[in-house]
Amino acid sequence: MRIFVSEQKQTIFATFIATHSHLLLALILVIYLVITGAYSIINPLFEAPDEHWHFFTAEYIAQNGRLPYVAEPYDEWLSQEAAQPPLYYIIGGLLIRPINTANAREQVWLNPFAQIGYAAALTNINLAVHTPAEAWPWQGYALAAHLLRGFSTLLGLGTLLFIYGTARLCWPDSPQRALLAVSLAAFLPQFNFVHASITNDTLITFLAAAAIWQIVRLWQQPITFYRLLWLGITIGLAILSKNAGVLLLAYGLGVLVLVAIRERRFRLLFSTVPVVLLPAIFIGGWLWWRNWQLYGDPTAANQFVRLAGGDRNYSVWQVLSETPSLWLSFFGVFGWFNLRAPNWVYWIWNGVAGTAVLGTILSLFPHHSQPVRPNSWQTILKHPRFLAFLLAGWVGLVYAGLVAFMMRTPAAQGRLLFPAIVPLMLGLAWGISQLGQWITAVIPLFAFTTTFYCLLFTIRPAYTPPPLYTELPNYATPLQIQMEHGLTLVGIHVETPEAQPGEPIWLTLYWQADRPITRPPEFVLDILGRGQEPIAHLHSYHGRGLYPANLWPTGKIVADRFAVRIDPFAQAPVMGRFFVRLVDSPQAVPIGEIKITPTQWPKMSSDEVLVQIGDGATLTAVFLDTYKAQPGDTVHVYAMWQITANISQDYTTLIHLGPANQAPIVTGDSPPLQGDYPTHLWAAGEIIEDEYTLQLPDDIENGRYPVWIGMYDPNSLTRLPLFVQGERQPNDVYLVGWLEINAQTNTP
Repeated sequence: MRIFVSEQKQTIFATFIATHSHLLLALILVIYLVITGAYSIINPLFEAPDEHWHFFTAEYIAQNGRLPYVAEPYDEWLSQEAAQPPLYYIIGGLLIRPINTANAREQVWLNPFAQIGYAAALTNINLAVHTPAEAWPWQGYALAAHLLRGFSTLLGLGTLLFIYGTARLCWPDSPQRALLAVSLAAFLPQFNFVHASITNDTLITFLAAAAIWQIVRLWQQPITFYRLLWLGITIGLAILSKNAGVLLLAYGLGVLVLVAIRERRFRLLFSTVPVVLLPAIFIGGWLWWRNWQLYGDPTAANQFVRLAGGDRNYSVWQVLSETPSLWLSFFGVFGWFNLRAPNWVYWIWNGVAGTAVLGTILSLFPHHSQPVRPNSWQTILKHPRFLAFLLAGWVGLVYAGLVAFMMRTPAAQGRLLFPAIVPLMLGLAWGISQLGQWITAVIPLFAFTTTFYCLLFTIRPAYTPPPLYTELPNYATPLQIQMEHGLTLVGIHVETPEAQPGEPIWLTLYWQADRPITRPPEFVLDILGRGQEPIAHLHSYHGRGLYPANLWPTGKIVADRFAVRIDPFAQAPVMGRFFVRLVDSPQAVPIGEIKITPTQWPKMSSDEVLVQIGDGATLTAVFLDTYKAQPGDTVHVYAMWQITANISQDYTTLIHLGPANQAPIVTGDSPPLQGDYPTHLWAAGEIIEDEYTLQLPDDIENGRYPVWIGMYDPNSLTRLPLFVQGERQPNDVYLVGWLEINAQTNTP
């Protein structure tokens, strides 16, 4: 009975989907438009790969009425996009031609500190500084850029329609599977992100989706002249959109060859191939000739390689090692490859892919179908499942083309696989649907959750400028440091009280502009470690590179929150000291400190406790590096501290040579670790390896001298109680050893 009820519910659910499939499709498309439109608005202009180059290439055509090309020296506002197939830019140029963008290059402010391609970047994720010129209501270049973004979004809508159309051709009796394929693409974070930006990837993705739909129709339905002609036109337009169009031409012609083999009508090639090939060459062939004349390469790929630094001559295995980057960026890597989604987003999409693979594997073991005996090519080609292999062939061809390109230049970007998005989404939908209708219904909800989260909680915070205050928050430490350009550093708040090498430190600097600032000052923050060596560094505009001080309102306090990463090779433990300055000023000012501990504390040389000093420190080892010396030598004292309780104030280590009850002949007093890790930072459980020095005077008399160690308060000069085996020692010192000094002795 329970099985019957379950099957009945599934039948009702399937009936509902079939009855309302067009309504559900419309709902998915509306949600796509809303979410992608939100990406377009929330993600600032030009914060997508190559977006400003794509924009200015279209803007060049709009302004000059001709195609650009890569000259020598090349135009840095166009870069390699000047060598791209021009269709996207021609259409874009026509769209924005009525808009005045004459001063766009002067208005767009590129961030000189941008961390392009660095996914671990903590600041300067932004390629551009976003000024009020981009604010609503949009005008000038901002209006033109958003118009082009809207064009990309509509191309994505067309791609989704072709995904649905192809799925219905493949599965006419399964609208739910078709809707799943559409929703997976519509709610794929990278698909939304790319289709909310200015890029020719959106056009080639749309045209490839249109061509795949036409090819599937030709495979399943009677071939007509007009269907072939439209395929040739579509492929020709794809050639004018991106070099993947060449692969599409090869694939389309290959399918026609397979159709001729399947039908055993090889003469069919003479009536089908020219109808596709000729319009494709007529539309796109002139571009190959132009590229050959300009660059000596019909595809102009050599210009991409040249501007990227030259041919890197990678092997296939080296390219395959970049697969993880390609995989993640297919799901969602934002900004200029420097803004990753949280790990759970990738886990969900890995789960989607894994679910599809599992379902596909299970579908290979049908219970009631007859085995296929491939006794001829015709039998294989006529089998219903061969279409899946045919579509997989397009995925393989796109990937092979990308691998060949990546062997020459860095290009591990998932969006470059989008021309194969139709078979990829169909493959996911097929595999998932094998596991039941309810999982088919639930997975789109997970997909939408990922893209919604990435938009509001990954992209939006990354580009949000610092908040403004009228007074310093009570949790911040006041500073009131006057600096150049009329800036005052009014406070600091270190959010990370303790860190280890390689970890980020989050802090907020509170700034105030006393007067309007005409040019953007750059500030430098350093964290100094042992020996005053820098262990963290930031050189940036304020506001993580997003909010230079010349954009600030006068009198407001700007809460500049950012992070710096500690050098993974920094010596620890150490008290990191914050220093800040403006670039115009050589003098850095100290503003705070942070405790930096090692990833692993050293092991004790012995479990024996030699000395207990005060209430929180013990010595487990202490010795001289030599027990014979000459006048003028430097003698080192090595000590290992074990901390048994937190210490709240700073103490100085006493190192004396001479009788304990007399004034020392030589002293080597120093804070532990030469003051780089003061005792107020010491905490229970820590083990500290320390070193002190005794510089022997040249006139010291020969003799045998004791060397003592202890600890005292540098303010009151009061020595801490010192115990050996529970007994307090005279003068609160411990005998390290005896040093024999002889001017005639050769020190070993």
